[in-house]
Amino acid sequence: MRRYIFASIAAALALIAVVALSAWYFARPTQVRVAVTRDTPDHQLITAAAAVFARERDPVRIKVVPVDNVTASAAAIDDGSADFAVVRTDIAMPGQGQTALILHRDAMTLVAPGGSGVTRMEDLKGRTVGVLSARPGGEANARVLDVVLNQYDSREDVHKVTLTADGLAQAFASRQVDALLVVGNPVSPQLAEAVSAVAAAGQGAPIFLPVLDAKALSQRFPAFEPTDVPVGAFGGAPPRPSVDLKTLGVSTRLVARSKTPDGVVGDVVRLFFSARPLIAAVAPTANRMEEPSTDKGAPFPLHPGAAAYLDGDEETFLDKYSDFIYISAMFLSVLASAAAALASRLTAMTHARSEELMQLLLERLATARDAATSIRLDELEREADAILAQALEAGSLRHLDTHRVTALGLALDQVRLAIRDRRRQIESGQPAAGTETPRILAGE
Repeated sequence: MRRYIFASIAAALALIAVVALSAWYFARPTQVRVAVTRDTPDHQLITAAAAVFARERDPVRIKVVPVDNVTASAAAIDDGSADFAVVRTDIAMPGQGQTALILHRDAMTLVAPGGSGVTRMEDLKGRTVGVLSARPGGEANARVLDVVLNQYDSREDVHKVTLTADGLAQAFASRQVDALLVVGNPVSPQLAEAVSAVAAAGQGAPIFLPVLDAKALSQRFPAFEPTDVPVGAFGGAPPRPSVDLKTLGVSTRLVARSKTPDGVVGDVVRLFFSARPLIAAVAPTANRMEEPSTDKGAPFPLHPGAAAYLDGDEETFLDKYSDFIYISAMFLSVLASAAAALASRLTAMTHARSEELMQLLLERLATARDAATSIRLDELEREADAILAQALEAGSLRHLDTHRVTALGLALDQVRLAIRDRRRQIESGQPAAGTETPRILAGE
């Protein structure tokens, strides 16, 4: 019987363990690794998001994975060392990555000092263009310039020089460069300062060079998109530029590994947008986040998890875990049936044992009535004590109902009473009830 009791306890503990593990599994936050170029505004953005998610105890936690450049960030997706990565469309898009959200869009701006004689793209032939270096680097921005110059058959005739913000004024003052290429947010203070440095180096308002073939270039090179720099984006009086400037644009995206679960990607996108005000308080770049297009013909595929969130088709809790709930219900049903069968078996065994003890007591009761000697009565009394000890030692009484316990107690009392009565009869010389000589009436 102890074996069955231990089995019941083990089954109960196993059930408790399963429930506890299930609760822990579904309640624990999901950690995702995000690769991002270190020491950039995007790095600041992802770090701020990680801090907000942790502080707000959101279901997703970010582990920031700093890398040296955008190319390394894209590679982290392909080699599986990151679940998400911040990449720029014109530099490196991972083969195993799909768009989760657009962090920001940037425009390419070509500007020349007033009076330099540069007013069109064709005027750059034989000139030197300074490429403002901003991580992921001047080399990447120089590739944007190459695409544009190829369109105007002047790539081989233009010399390129990488510049930093601190060296702009000196480069134009020494006539080291004739024009400047910047790629970034047109309304950012950094780009406004760069344009102001170009304006200060010339005579009159700076000249902005439009990319009139931007739409055609975007069709040939999906990494780019046609965009407009609005009037006055760079400040100044008169406004810079004085008219909307048509040019090429690029986007910086948070891409997810294609194998990342849809629910996790959907949660990440949802949290970035819902926590935008908190993130933007630390990283203003968060205000430029956009929803990617859900058009199936988009040049960069959208992750199904992001698409489900944006289209309002996210799976509910029951959709996600219906199989688990169904299997758990089946398991609990089987476990409950097994427990019921075990309990029934234990009850049957307990009742059978009580019937056995009752039968032994009734046998001792009959024997006590017919005992011939006190020695035999002593043996019967010891046997009754042994039966009581068996009942108590096996724990049988604890599993019996009140009626069975009362019946066993009554039977034991009757055995002891019979032993006492028979002992008194033996001491007075009376024969046993079954051996008494019948009296013969006179005259019969």
